[in-house]
Amino acid sequence: MRLNPYPVDLAAWQLTRLQSYLSHIVFPFSAHYNRLWRKQGIEPGDIRNWYDWSQVPFTTKEDLLPTPDRPDVARDFIIIPGEESLRHRPSTIAMGVIAGRERTKAMLEREFRPVFMTLTTGRSTDPVPFFYTLHDIDRLRNAGRRIMEYGASRAEWRHLNVFPFAPHLGFWQVHHATDAFGAFCVNTGGGKVMGTAGNVAMFAKLQPEVLIGMPTFVYHLLQEAVHTGIHQPKLTKLVLGGDKVPDGMRRKLRGLCAELGAGRVDIQATYAFTEAKMAWIECPFAEGAESGGYHLCPDMALIEIIDPITGAPMGLGQPGEIVFTPLDARGSVVVRSRTGD
Repeated sequence: MRLNPYPVDLAAWQLTRLQSYLSHIVFPFSAHYNRLWRKQGIEPGDIRNWYDWSQVPFTTKEDLLPTPDRPDVARDFIIIPGEESLRHRPSTIAMGVIAGRERTKAMLEREFRPVFMTLTTGRSTDPVPFFYTLHDIDRLRNAGRRIMEYGASRAEWRHLNVFPFAPHLGFWQVHHATDAFGAFCVNTGGGKVMGTAGNVAMFAKLQPEVLIGMPTFVYHLLQEAVHTGIHQPKLTKLVLGGDKVPDGMRRKLRGLCAELGAGRVDIQATYAFTEAKMAWIECPFAEGAESGGYHLCPDMALIEIIDPITGAPMGLGQPGEIVFTPLDARGSVVVRSRTGD
């Protein structure tokens, strides 16, 4: 059984990309994984195939939580290269020859220096910070542009983002997605910033083709719009994130859109979690189907499906728990991270 679900050529390419990332970025520059893998006797060169990869330890959410003896554990997951190791890195030497010292320094700072942070949203534990470099912001924008393209949005459409304004991935992924795509977007900040009445008023005035937000708040906003007597004939798409969107919720949302005078409205869920520092969107689904599955970005991330009990890889098309590994991230990085989803 193949342990990677992608086509053979893509799987081989992805394994090569993974090997390079682990060897040149994660193992030398991540305090957590350098310490853990040395203790386990693992070297990146040992990962020659997908079976070898399946033996690498998982990262769990508990690994990220501070403890009395490790209060700054989140720092151990940040890619922090030492000045000496950077100076002797072949790519840095080549960069210095081509670009010069000052430009090389600026390029390295762009790649490695954290400039932005989001937080996990767990209710039972303290939020865990995840740091981004400018390299990661570029990655977030790239993922966002793909969301717009894969989701069949249009640059000339108006987008209304009602995700809550906070240091959480959802709001910022939408901001960078519409910005990278070159589409007009109004970010209301959600109910706590403008209130329900303010969001409904903006919805009525903007007449957006695309409404973006958390399912429960979008449902509430549409209900209030119906009660207010707003007419929304241009509304074409709802893009939802932050919570699951069951079939019953989709039917209710479509019913509200119909009451607002909209024609066919596509409802597309997104999937994301803080550790990924990116999101994915459902493919525009076929007529009559509730979901067309999610578009992945195999050049940016490795997605595994495992048995949640044994941790063993599942076969193609079999359900299981999602495990995530980035393939080009800097800042905070988790490897073989179990999502619990």
